[in-house]
Amino acid sequence: MATEKMALVNIAGIIDELDDTLEKCCESGCFHIEPAFSEGSKSKLRMLGDKNPYAQPLKNLFQISTVLGIKLVKTDFDGIGLSKPADFINFTEEIEKDFSDANNQKQKVSKELSEFEEAVIQIRHLKGLHSDFNRIFSCKHVAVRVGKLPVDNLQKLDYYNEIFFFVPFETGDNFCWGMYFCPKTDKEMVDAVFRSMYFERIRIPDFVKGNTDEAIENLENQIKDCREKIKVLDDEIKAVSEKYSQKIQQAYTKLKYRYDIYELHRKVGAFKDKFYIKGFVPEKDYDRFDNLMKEMKTVSVVKLPADADAGCTPPTILKSNPIFKPFGMLVEMYGLPEYNGFNPTAFVAVTYTLMFGIMFGDLGQGFLVFLLGLFVGKKWNKQMGGIMSRVGISSMIFGTLYGSVFGYEDLLDPVFEKIGISFLPLKIFKQTNFILLTAVAIGIVLIMLSMILNIYIGFKKRDYEKAVFGCNGIAGFIFYGSVVAGVVGTMLFNVKVMSPPFVIFLIVIPLICIFCRVPFSIAVKYRKWQLSEDGEKMTIGNFIVENFFEMFEFLLSYVSNTMSFLRVGGFVLSHAGMMLVVMTLMKGCAAAAQPLVLVLGNAFVMAMEGMIVAIQIIRLEFYEVFSRFYEGGGKEFEPVKAEFSVDAE
Repeated sequence: MATEKMALVNIAGIIDELDDTLEKCCESGCFHIEPAFSEGSKSKLRMLGDKNPYAQPLKNLFQISTVLGIKLVKTDFDGIGLSKPADFINFTEEIEKDFSDANNQKQKVSKELSEFEEAVIQIRHLKGLHSDFNRIFSCKHVAVRVGKLPVDNLQKLDYYNEIFFFVPFETGDNFCWGMYFCPKTDKEMVDAVFRSMYFERIRIPDFVKGNTDEAIENLENQIKDCREKIKVLDDEIKAVSEKYSQKIQQAYTKLKYRYDIYELHRKVGAFKDKFYIKGFVPEKDYDRFDNLMKEMKTVSVVKLPADADAGCTPPTILKSNPIFKPFGMLVEMYGLPEYNGFNPTAFVAVTYTLMFGIMFGDLGQGFLVFLLGLFVGKKWNKQMGGIMSRVGISSMIFGTLYGSVFGYEDLLDPVFEKIGISFLPLKIFKQTNFILLTAVAIGIVLIMLSMILNIYIGFKKRDYEKAVFGCNGIAGFIFYGSVVAGVVGTMLFNVKVMSPPFVIFLIVIPLICIFCRVPFSIAVKYRKWQLSEDGEKMTIGNFIVENFFEMFEFLLSYVSNTMSFLRVGGFVLSHAGMMLVVMTLMKGCAAAAQPLVLVLGNAFVMAMEGMIVAIQIIRLEFYEVFSRFYEGGGKEFEPVKAEFSVDAE
């Protein structure tokens, strides 16, 4: 599988048509813009980096929509006559006039309401105070403080009872609310004492009148009045919202569109009265893009090869068969390939689907995963739904081979007997060794396929260290394949494969090639001998020590990567074991509860086991397979467009 072919496009025209040209670029949906020139270049062009004049109107519109309770969404803006920044500013000012008085009043009343509610909360803690607050706080010779004190510090007050007296009103688990009295001449000292005991002062507002009962009653009446006023003001604002809702949505869509188009000025070059735009268009879309640009009077478009500009890296679009396309999401998680690089989507699709089916084999559960994938793909994420539906089919296939249907391991036995297939279904707990050995065999095959891909990519890039002498090149492939053949032949088939010529030519010589991969690759590529590719002097001792430890790491990775695939067989056993637990629990329940246990058990296993298996396969793909041949570093293709899901600047 490859990547989409791209074309480098240079666009030039009179600056008066710049915004219209950028609008056409957005309309095309296939233009990836690049800076007109790179930093440090000696181009005579200047970059257009003016402040966006649509930023303030957009901010104003967001503020108005928030007050009016309008959720801004993209809508058709045909028929709205706004165009310039001043038009949008006038539009927002006109709307603001209609509701500013009501909104200002609402803010004022809301502030009063908040103060009244806070005062009620504090005064309730002083329940039982029958004296008027005004009389208490108007004492000439006595200072009064109201607040709360940690309960643990109440006993400490006895040490200071000659200086002040404290009147408690309400004691909770952590705090005691009350007030203390002291001579005004001693208030600073007393305040310091209470601060040391973590007394938190509460200030009673001036509008609180009477004793606690009278104050609470008055405040509750004022709170009721405030809420009624706010309701009336909300109705006024709602009427304004309904009046302007459609126009605001249209204005927002057009304004955001204009704002995003103007933001593209940052990547546009200008010289005198002309502009210059550079970017990439997929080859398959170029004719359509060119026809759009022909509608502009002064604009010319020049098509060039994608690699014509050394300062510009072409973006990558994965080109995949529709069957494999959803798995491009997993490739993008690891990193896009470089332009014209190897696209592993098909490889990932086949291996991921295969391993998921093996590890999560159940005909009934696989069918539910398939249906869930169709639903997810239609309602939320098309790629995720596509992956789920495909692995669901794989799970159904392997579930049939295992004879497992919602945990019933014997349900398909009569079917295979009738067909005459004696070796099916596979009984997982009776064929454990076969399953584990098969898992390792799958790992060996995938690792060797990864090496073959690495060799292909290495030769394509003329990287001989990667293709021939590396641990994943021809030398590594021969060494790994020979060791596997030797171990399998000796241990499983009792065939003496490890003869001296076999060991020398297929194990020792490949190891020497891997050990000396750098000087060998330099000798092949440059026809000269040196130990380091970067030209730095390296002693033979340093070379031996460095490569010895790298060789040790390579050999360890061969073993660990191969053994890592045991988890494929392990999860086959795990899945069967969990379903065995579910069936055992079901049989131990009353007949009426058995269907519920079966449904809940299957749901639990599907959710937990399915998620774990999906993650484990991604780990196998990324660490055991991708790391052998794949290099990311590609640039994502991002066609210019207006974004309607972001907040205002």
